[in-house]
Amino acid sequence: MNSKVYLRSILLIVLSCFLFWKPAFSQTKLTIQGVVKDEQGGILPGASITVQGTKQGTVANEKGAFSLSLDAGKNLIINYLGYQSKTYAITKSETITINLQAQDNTMNTVVVIGYGTQKKSSVTGSVAKLTNDNLNQIPVSRADQALAGKLAGVQIQTTDATAGAAPVIKIRGAASITAGTNPLIVIDGYPVPTDLSAVDMNNVESIEVLKDAASAAIYGSRGANGVILITSKSGKNGKTVVGFNTSAGFKDVYRRLDFPTLSQWVDHVKSVNNGVLSPEIIAAQQYDVPLDPQDIVFRQGAFQNAQVNVSGGSSTVRYYASGEALFDKGVIVTNDYKRYGGQANIDITPNNKWKIGVSLTPSYTAQRTPNYKIHDLLRSFATWMPLYANESISQATGLPLGNLVHQRAFDPAANTRYKGINLSATANNNGYANLYGIDNNTYTFKTLANANVQYNFSKALSLKISGGAFVSNSRNEFFQKSWATRDPFLQGAAVAQASTRGTLSNTQTVDLLNENILSYNKSFDKHDLSVIAGFTAQSTKLSSSNSAATNFATDNIPTLNAGTLSSLTSAEERSTLASLLFRANYAYDNKYLVSIGSRWDGSSRFGQDNRWGYFPSASLGWRVSNEDFYPEGAVVNDFKIRTSYGATGNNNIGNYRAFANVNTVGAILGDATSLGFNSSFYDNPDLGWERSFSFNAGVDMAFLKNRFTLTVDAYRSTTKDLLFFLPINTITGSNGVWTNIGEVQNQGLEIELGAKIIDKENLKWSISANGATNENEVKALGNSNFIIGVGDPKRLNYFLAKVGEPLVQFYGYEYDSDIAVGGTFWPTNVHSDRIIARDINNDGVVNEQDRVILGQPTPKFTWGLTSSFKYKDFDLSFVLQGSQGASVFNADPNYYETQFSATGTSAYLSLPANLQAKTKYKTESRYSIEDASFVALRNLNIGYTLNAKWLSAIKASNLRIYASAANLWYKFAKGYSSYNPEGVNEYTDDPLKNGYQRGSAPVTRNITFGINANF
Repeated sequence: MNSKVYLRSILLIVLSCFLFWKPAFSQTKLTIQGVVKDEQGGILPGASITVQGTKQGTVANEKGAFSLSLDAGKNLIINYLGYQSKTYAITKSETITINLQAQDNTMNTVVVIGYGTQKKSSVTGSVAKLTNDNLNQIPVSRADQALAGKLAGVQIQTTDATAGAAPVIKIRGAASITAGTNPLIVIDGYPVPTDLSAVDMNNVESIEVLKDAASAAIYGSRGANGVILITSKSGKNGKTVVGFNTSAGFKDVYRRLDFPTLSQWVDHVKSVNNGVLSPEIIAAQQYDVPLDPQDIVFRQGAFQNAQVNVSGGSSTVRYYASGEALFDKGVIVTNDYKRYGGQANIDITPNNKWKIGVSLTPSYTAQRTPNYKIHDLLRSFATWMPLYANESISQATGLPLGNLVHQRAFDPAANTRYKGINLSATANNNGYANLYGIDNNTYTFKTLANANVQYNFSKALSLKISGGAFVSNSRNEFFQKSWATRDPFLQGAAVAQASTRGTLSNTQTVDLLNENILSYNKSFDKHDLSVIAGFTAQSTKLSSSNSAATNFATDNIPTLNAGTLSSLTSAEERSTLASLLFRANYAYDNKYLVSIGSRWDGSSRFGQDNRWGYFPSASLGWRVSNEDFYPEGAVVNDFKIRTSYGATGNNNIGNYRAFANVNTVGAILGDATSLGFNSSFYDNPDLGWERSFSFNAGVDMAFLKNRFTLTVDAYRSTTKDLLFFLPINTITGSNGVWTNIGEVQNQGLEIELGAKIIDKENLKWSISANGATNENEVKALGNSNFIIGVGDPKRLNYFLAKVGEPLVQFYGYEYDSDIAVGGTFWPTNVHSDRIIARDINNDGVVNEQDRVILGQPTPKFTWGLTSSFKYKDFDLSFVLQGSQGASVFNADPNYYETQFSATGTSAYLSLPANLQAKTKYKTESRYSIEDASFVALRNLNIGYTLNAKWLSAIKASNLRIYASAANLWYKFAKGYSSYNPEGVNEYTDDPLKNGYQRGSAPVTRNITFGINANF
């Protein structure tokens, strides 16, 4: 062998040895197989799995599964849009399951914007998103009640705290003086002509609120008051998941008032009347059995809720179905609310060309409500008089032993068997009779059904055709028994029988919707384009019938056939809305964002010459942080500026307002009466849209790698051509005409802040806070400079709308001093119904010239704070809500106190003449205006989630037990004297008379215990 061959052989041997030994110095390859799922066990196809520090990675398939071969000691990074990123350390070959938690405070969150979705980082309008982390665990019976304090600029006001009652929702203030101010509710793409009563929060995936005109303009004529979008849960690829949610608890009246007993009143009279008691007080002392009327009217309430859901699917079929039962026993006796509901969603994708969706949401509610408000129920009791006749009362009044006692039994004029001094302060029944002697029940069945078919012409172009129906049937049954009449002069069984009455009311709403939406989505180079165009048509039919009967033969048969039919009426109304819509979203290099939109709406509610309205919008955005000049690693890692301008409309005036309505009247012609007709209002063929023009400027920022987020919005919205009923002298034969006059402006500032204070594997703490201001101003009222509205004609009060000032202001007299109570000091808790008012112009008398502005019902600042804390398997969260600066016209003290009229009494006649000329009703003065500010711990939730070991033992993928409380702490403003500062429960359909409170149901403290589980 020559030397060259020998050398070559040596080199080959050495090289072979080197190649052979190289694997001994490299790391061992590991094989990882896994599935990516969400918190509920649903699979997440398309999730990104990368090896940290390398370019190696893969994407989960349609079943959420993936497989990777990698070196030991590496970490996997798992990402999915809208979810928190997760890191998993690899130490051996294994099969793993990765559960990702939803993330709602990053710029990559996907939000629903109406007829589509968009990443939050690309949104140029003002859109707020709320994911359902634990909203279904708040112990309330309605979805809208769970939103309180969660969103800036969205005011959820519990004006009626009875079980099942709807709160008032206002987005960025009131923008109308006569038309409705409620936002549009859109459930899974269907604009429903109702509220959120049929929505089960367990079925809700997320809630979006479109606040500015540019966002809401896609809904055109109905977007002036904002839009609330509800997105329901849907099935996901993977095995079938069974979910179970249940809770049960109790609730109590948060605050009780002080109703003085007779013994307390005796002490009071002695202290102010030289120790002398009146004959009435002395007479009442022999019957005195101390009674707190609140013990009769209020009780401990209860709450129960149970829901079961099933979800799952494959790459072609996904499904979600649920059933729910809810029972809410109110704190007012005879107030109960029950709801039974279901949800069924099916999504079918047979191939890449077709997509089919079907959803069905039925619900049934049964609500029993007191026929009288709290003030009427409580004021009719006497704290010295027992509920049932005892021996002494039976002997004095002639009432059978154990019979219900009313104050009029101690009035000789009403009860000839009573011979004593008159002790009666009211002819009304006591509250027990008004509660138990009257049945008032409403039963409502609602169904929302929707189906859609989408055909993809290509990856970019698709057509979606939807058809749906919303049907509501409501039935109210009312029956007043013979012993529940308010007539103080009943004589015998025949008169009692004649006082019985019953009514039956049926209302049906049938709403049909068709939508045809053409979508184009294309990304090329640095350009992203999304365009939709479509046509929609919606028709609503409202039918009602009412029948009434009296003189029932017995209290035990409440059906109308047991009485004498007294009236029968029926009515039917129809309205239609046709619309063309267009929107284009464009982004260049994910830096420069543009959105333009238009909607043309035609409504049958307007005059034939002005039915169509045009609602354009445009918005711009600039993602400054994506610019090349923006410093890498800056504290503000995501920075976007946006602005928008758009127009929306309002047609919430009811049907046929543009046409003269004809009423039947009687006319005397000679000696005979003839049937005639007159018009309740004139026709107006030019009646058209109330239009709001809104400008919004905002900024979105994220700090320290999305650890902190900040959103700020400033807006100004001007509503023109207000829909207004213009009164006309009735000598013309009509009451007035509907027209378009006036202008109102709302402007304000909204701030939302999110922060991950601690973000470790076993310890997490996050906070989100929001605050909002809103200033409202009347810019024009047609040919008038102001409108003075009158509330209760019995207890006069005034509302003022004036150009250059807020839309609603309390108006009346300044309080100067009380009128001293004189005379007999009877009955208990007696006060004058008048005060001495201030003579503002010093002319010696108090008249209309001395009225001034006393306050306004709109809060100056609203805020909310949400905190979530988690340590290992334990979690704690709470929501604080506050409202500052609003006043309320509180008429309650004028009912809970026993009022005497100053006119003709010794107290009044003893006043000097100059003071007599200055007396006014308390309700006309500042005396009745109180601070409605409050701070409330709206929700406190404490939970424990079972760890993997326990879950495996019970074959569950998730199980959490929790305790939740609503209104655990509620701070009333100093001087507020009633049960509920939010309880603005009178004239709720008149935006010009907002802020009046009379007999509002009390705030309740609710505590529940529950379980959420998935199997």
